[in-house]
Amino acid sequence: MKKFIIGIVCVLLVFGAFTAWNQSKLQTPALASAPAETPDATPEPPEIHGLDYEAIRALYPADTAAITLEGESIDWGFYADFLRATGLQFEDYFRQMASYYGIAASWDGSVGDGSGMTYAQSLLNETSETLASFMAIHAFAKEQGVELDEETLAKLEPEQMAIDYCGEGATVEDLAKELEEGSHLTVDGMRYYSESVAVYSALYEKLYGAEGEKLTDEEIIAALEEDGYLSAAHILFMTIDPMTGKELDEATVAAKLATATALAEELRGIEDQEALLKRFAELKEQYCEDTGKQTYPDGYTFTPGTMVAEFESAVKALGEYEISDPIKTSYGYHVIMRLPLRSDSTLMSGQSSPVSARQSVAQNGITKMLDEYYKAHPGTYAEGLEELDLTKYIQ
Repeated sequence: MKKFIIGIVCVLLVFGAFTAWNQSKLQTPALASAPAETPDATPEPPEIHGLDYEAIRALYPADTAAITLEGESIDWGFYADFLRATGLQFEDYFRQMASYYGIAASWDGSVGDGSGMTYAQSLLNETSETLASFMAIHAFAKEQGVELDEETLAKLEPEQMAIDYCGEGATVEDLAKELEEGSHLTVDGMRYYSESVAVYSALYEKLYGAEGEKLTDEEIIAALEEDGYLSAAHILFMTIDPMTGKELDEATVAAKLATATALAEELRGIEDQEALLKRFAELKEQYCEDTGKQTYPDGYTFTPGTMVAEFESAVKALGEYEISDPIKTSYGYHVIMRLPLRSDSTLMSGQSSPVSARQSVAQNGITKMLDEYYKAHPGTYAEGLEELDLTKYIQ
């Protein structure tokens, strides 16, 4: 099996955001030239083949230990249900690709990431790794003395889950129908998934606090430094039209450069740090044309490769609170002030919403702990499970 990876995203992506996950993880093959349509002929979408999940289920007795970790096991019956749920999610993806793009994805086809892995192999890996990840969360939490409180356990009862998911008066049968139509999970599968998320949250809170408040400022800054974070504020004078992307006329660009140069000279003449920060904020509010200044009002804290190269190089060349000359990038002219790393920074993220430095360090910390735990306590699998060839069960 592949390297164990866990974290909030890993825990929550499995069924709640499967389509988005597939779009990023499973590369779409290049579109072939489609035949021209005529009024009399509409191309039929490619045929989608499923797996024979009942035949797969019959491979082992239901009570066979499919995965065992630290004395706890998941039996084959539960594993087969989870594999079916994940497989049906794959098939939903296949149908979307066929319907929207005319692409015929198949179980024996490559996922397109260069590994040569088939969708069938990916399904087996995802099922095993997800369940092993959840088992590791439970085992590590037990080692740390973390237990769910009675209120949380009560919410995990099928009857309460039915009400929470389907509304007042709903039955477990209603929940089962809702799950089958959505994630394809069984009620037991949904309960285990929800319990694993709850245990993870309780573990996170014990180790770091609900918002990472147990981390010291020094620990956060040290972690940011280790990961190569940089921090800077800037005043951007755009030299392109943000609507069209076209360069502004020469006179306008020259005027903006002149203003940027004057601002840089003024700021470099301020020796008092508090006065410098105050004046920079005033000028930023007046002149900065960066649309991101509302999301990141205190500047950008980012890792190498996140920002355009000219901006990053300029930040690296500055000392703390030092002001740059106007730096030209594809966006325009930037007057940059290098800032020290702070524990209350909002971090730049290329793939998700902004996250606080405290939360990010806590998330990375628990990910590292769980990864190390799993390396020291790897799960064992039923004989032949890791080598199972699911392409034999294509219908």
